[in-house]
Amino acid sequence: MLGAVEARRDGDRLSVPTGRTTELLVRLALEAGSGVRVDALLDDLWPTHAGRNTLQSKVSQLRRALGDKDVVVAEGDRYRLAVEPHAVDAVRVLDLAARAATATRAGDASTALATASEGLALFRGEILVDAGDWAAPHRGRLEEVRLTLLEDAMAARVDLGSGGELVSDLEALVAQHPLRERLWGSLMTALYRGGRQADALAAYARVRRLLVAELGIEPGPDLRRLEQQLLQQSAVLGGSTAPAPATAPGNLPPTRALLVGRDRACDDLRALVDAHRLVTVVGPAGVGKTRLLLEVARQVRAPGGVWLVRLEAVDASADLEQVIAETLHVSGGGQLRERLQGAQTVILLDNCEHVIAQVSALVSPLLDDLPGLRICATSQVAMGVVDEVVHHLEPLSTEDSVTLFWARAREMRHTLVIDAEATAQVEEVCRSLDGLPLAIELAAARVRSLSIGDIARRLDDRFALLQDPSSNQSERRRALAGAIAWSYDLLFPDDQRGLWALSCFAGSASLAAVEHVLDALGVPPEAVVDTLTRLVDRSLVTVDGTEDGGVRYRLLDSIRAYAGDRLADAGLTATGHRAHALWYAATAQWCADHIRGTDQPTCLAIARAERANVDAALAWCRTNEPDLGSTIATGFGWTWVVLGDGPAAAARIRGALTTTAPDERSAALLVAGWLEASAGNVALAGADIDAAAEIADHLGSEVLHADVARHRAFLALQQGSPQEALDQAVAGLLTYRRLTCPWETAASLLLAAYGELMLGDTAAAARDGVEAVDILTPLGDSWGLVHAMAMLGGIAQVEHRFADAIDALSGAVRESTVLGFPGQAALHRGSLARVQQRAGDVAGATASFELALGAATASGDGRMAATARLSLARLLRTSGDGAAAVPWLRENLDWYAGAGGGDGALLTRCLLAIETGDRAALDVVLALARADETPLVTVLALDGRARLSAEDGDHVRARELVAEADALHPVVAHLLDDADRPDRAAVEARAAAHPG
Repeated sequence: MLGAVEARRDGDRLSVPTGRTTELLVRLALEAGSGVRVDALLDDLWPTHAGRNTLQSKVSQLRRALGDKDVVVAEGDRYRLAVEPHAVDAVRVLDLAARAATATRAGDASTALATASEGLALFRGEILVDAGDWAAPHRGRLEEVRLTLLEDAMAARVDLGSGGELVSDLEALVAQHPLRERLWGSLMTALYRGGRQADALAAYARVRRLLVAELGIEPGPDLRRLEQQLLQQSAVLGGSTAPAPATAPGNLPPTRALLVGRDRACDDLRALVDAHRLVTVVGPAGVGKTRLLLEVARQVRAPGGVWLVRLEAVDASADLEQVIAETLHVSGGGQLRERLQGAQTVILLDNCEHVIAQVSALVSPLLDDLPGLRICATSQVAMGVVDEVVHHLEPLSTEDSVTLFWARAREMRHTLVIDAEATAQVEEVCRSLDGLPLAIELAAARVRSLSIGDIARRLDDRFALLQDPSSNQSERRRALAGAIAWSYDLLFPDDQRGLWALSCFAGSASLAAVEHVLDALGVPPEAVVDTLTRLVDRSLVTVDGTEDGGVRYRLLDSIRAYAGDRLADAGLTATGHRAHALWYAATAQWCADHIRGTDQPTCLAIARAERANVDAALAWCRTNEPDLGSTIATGFGWTWVVLGDGPAAAARIRGALTTTAPDERSAALLVAGWLEASAGNVALAGADIDAAAEIADHLGSEVLHADVARHRAFLALQQGSPQEALDQAVAGLLTYRRLTCPWETAASLLLAAYGELMLGDTAAAARDGVEAVDILTPLGDSWGLVHAMAMLGGIAQVEHRFADAIDALSGAVRESTVLGFPGQAALHRGSLARVQQRAGDVAGATASFELALGAATASGDGRMAATARLSLARLLRTSGDGAAAVPWLRENLDWYAGAGGGDGALLTRCLLAIETGDRAALDVVLALARADETPLVTVLALDGRARLSAEDGDHVRARELVAEADALHPVVAHLLDDADRPDRAAVEARAAAHPG
């Protein structure tokens, strides 16, 4: 009833007549389980007239609508709705509000937040919208409940450590409900947490003035105490005391140079970023939007990291969610959303103007689904979405422009003389450049070879040519084009061709790739390095460092566009882009030849770095040389499989298959099918594999038939059909063994092992897995070894062969690290630590857990970090140091509350309740574990409750609980040893001391 009235029986919605029949249902439901007097019903529903016959008629109509005459019961002079009170949302929400209030008073912020959020979720619209004036008191009471839940939820989020990200929501709430002091308290704390002490104190002054003016009273004691804490900068306002993450994730580039003339802009933007979840910096090209945003972003602290996503190389057909996922080192949209749950994360979307529609469509659902996410963007136009806050970045003032020019010019020539005449000339230059930092820096770079007077004269000439009143381009575009044209005209012919070559690349390019395109444009190889060095010196080309210590070359957007126009003027556009596509075709073929061996990490690094260039090459090939595009897509195919690119890569492959030869087409379709199957798109995967099978039948190729069987085996595993997977894997295996195809043999053995494992034949799975490892090890296929070793480690762990499990899982960790998959390495390291613990190597297990936590935190994988914290807490308990586990468990509980739960949430609650002696909380956990049939949590909760009962002196009850846990223990014996049950051991010790 907290919205339009809905009645459901067994999940199916019932049709209840509108009007008095619905009102009768509402009136009875408000007191569900209790009777309502007939006189009260008549007074409420028919205040002016109507008799008992009318009421009886409506009761009969309601019974028919509900499909059961016993649902509305007549009891003397009363009618009763025979449903459980908690089946009525308006009744249930009262209980939730009471529980949330109790948790708030007890200081249990996690429970308060979860309970209040559950209550708020019940409100679907206007309260009791289908009831008349008689419902006004009920509406008022329920509205008060809603506001109280809102206060509890906000207070809990603040207590759990949230700060600046709540300010926008809280400002809106205090505007709507200005006399709710608790909301003001949460706002003040959130402002302080966001580094805005002055604003927090100003908020107190605002609410004080309002209370005095409206009610004639001073703020209550809680607000007054909070004001004193703000003035004293009390430590109690500082947030969570849980252990800080070892490494802050993110990918912000290092500071290149001091930001000149933007102090006020930095302060303004920082305040917006602290207060709002979606901020867009808008301004003309070259005004310094990215530099400003990065400067502010370096001051932001977010547990989930601050991540820069460059969009300049992305076209309108790209999957933006996939682009963001790749930047955060996850495979796709589903994993991205899981990754962004919980820990506060900031994403910077840079250069959005050319894909503004796609960005606008993406950010709103992301922000709605992920409360811990904040997005900041740079663009020439605003997104135009709800809740977007736009910060307009204006050009520099003349004074700041001159300061910037001199700062950069002195970097170029240390002996530069700054006198009155030169200063006047620089002022003129800066005015001519409209105060745009990019244009000013380009001009300043010319002091290497020109005097200030020469620079001023050349700019005057260029801008005079570009001031065309009939042009539909903006003035700032004409000014920037003039600066670029002037810089371009000063270049040697080889240097101009260097810009032409780089304009063919989307994003950045390696030295070898640029050299290849330059060769096609007529620049000899021996001149390439000097050409690029001069372009870098003139600030026309940016150098980006790579993780392996190398460099890549990149043009700013405006320079790329200008150079592309000059390439077209020279009539060499097709030549440049064909050379670009040929380079990536050769690169794709190299990857195809090396992806299954020791060069696999190099193939992955190439695919990661060149994604935008590959997409650009494929786009050019589609309309110019389709066969070349097919070569590129098919060559990179298995590299994309190893990277986990999924449907996006499959779409690239299918889009490139036009005039491909049949055998190549079949191989490409098989890879596309694998990519789709890995993402769960089994229907599309099946269609791809079936199409490949038809080609194999037509060609009569043994190898192609075996390849089809291998891919069908993988598809069957994704469909949960282990016998089909085993049959197909064996069918391919027979051919591969006979034809001596080692990698294919190992792959089929591995697929067969997975099928055997799902069928329960661990001996056969271990046999085939070991053989696969023996083949893959000399080949050097780390990806295959990761899967094989992880499986063998799991089998060995179940069979209590801990030494074998440690050896296999150590190999999985090693190979995952080689591939550059930190999240996967953290997963296997956590499994390794668990085995080390069960093998009695406490020191080794502790080190492995800590390494897993550090890797998960550094990669921004919050869920993996939570799993590592939970495992470390379990190890500490097993080692007899349960008190040391409590901070880790509390941090986990906070994370799971923000992330909406997860696999380890209930176990975390269980262990925390045991270690803190919270009997009531443990009883709740035990009830949930029993209801959800979660045996691991049930066993540990029973042990914990037994220990607490023994401590209370109830040894009989303690032994009963231990017996129940022991009966269930065989179900989870593969997960627990006796050492993992310290609470049971404590009960046994007490029982021995108190045999009575």
